Amino acid sequence: SSGINAEWPLRPGVTFFISLFVTPVVMHWAWSNKGWASYHSRYLMNTGVLDFAGSCVVHVSGGIMALVGAYVVGPRKGRFVGERSNVRMPRQNVTYAALGAFFMWAGFYALNMGTIQNFDGDGVNALGKIAINTTICATTSAIAVTVLTLYNEKHMEPYSVVNGICTGLAGSSAGCATMTTEGALVTGILCGAMYFLLSWMLCSFGIDDVTDVAPIHLGGGMVGIISAAFFTTRPFYKIAVLDSGALTPCGAFYVCDGLGWRLFVANLLFLLAVAAWSLVAGLALFLPLRIMSLLRVDKITEDAGLDFISGAALGVELKRFN
Repeated sequence: SSGINAEWPLRPGVTFFISLFVTPVVMHWAWSNKGWASYHSRYLMNTGVLDFAGSCVVHVSGGIMALVGAYVVGPRKGRFVGERSNVRMPRQNVTYAALGAFFMWAGFYALNMGTIQNFDGDGVNALGKIAINTTICATTSAIAVTVLTLYNEKHMEPYSVVNGICTGLAGSSAGCATMTTEGALVTGILCGAMYFLLSWMLCSFGIDDVTDVAPIHLGGGMVGIISAAFFTTRPFYKIAVLDSGALTPCGAFYVCDGLGWRLFVANLLFLLAVAAWSLVAGLALFLPLRIMSLLRVDKITEDAGLDFISGAALGVELKRFN
């Protein structure tokens, strides 16, 4: 959720709170040997949740925190006029945005592939599958966003394509090691569609998410955790989590001793639990800060622009104001 508070006055404090009190709790639930939703303990539906690299643990929790933050802070001045009509605000260099997305893409290979628990034998073979599924999710999500944007706005929107890539990456994390290639293809398309839908919904409700953090992470994370529950196969699951038990689960689209629907229910319940925890934590963090007027910059700074005040783009801003 750092994208939503990129230039807030208390960004370090907000990031510290989320890193210390929000994400670790969810990580313990899913990945600790004693977590109530962990596939190690299998307390939840006798399968535990399957969130291999964190579509729900990382992205859903961060996306909901970002959504709550954007709602509590309120829109920027001039963002919505009249009946919440969408006014496009000036943006930064699209080349830098695309470059940052490709850096993130490279980082996701390290994240997803580095989560594998064994780097010999079948684990080495799994690395290739993880890389392929990660790539497919990102590319198909970007293509889906491009098609939807062209249909809706009749022109290309580079920022939406970049965000589509990021959404697909977020959605790839849950099942990148366990789902089939076809499952990754469907996951990517659904991620792009979910990003497009959520971005439109936020504008319709007058919520100003400056960099579309919530549609990217919340949308991609939700699709990812549910897709993992549908497209996971038993052989890939055994390799990914080093499971050698007799009751290894699989996705709902496959037959494996009736455990497919159990994995779906487990992932769905975990998604709801993470959403509830993140919502409560977000309100507990942002509402007091809003009451104390610590979330927004002052009106003079907002009118002048944060880039001008901070000096990050002083030359450009001076020309504009002169």
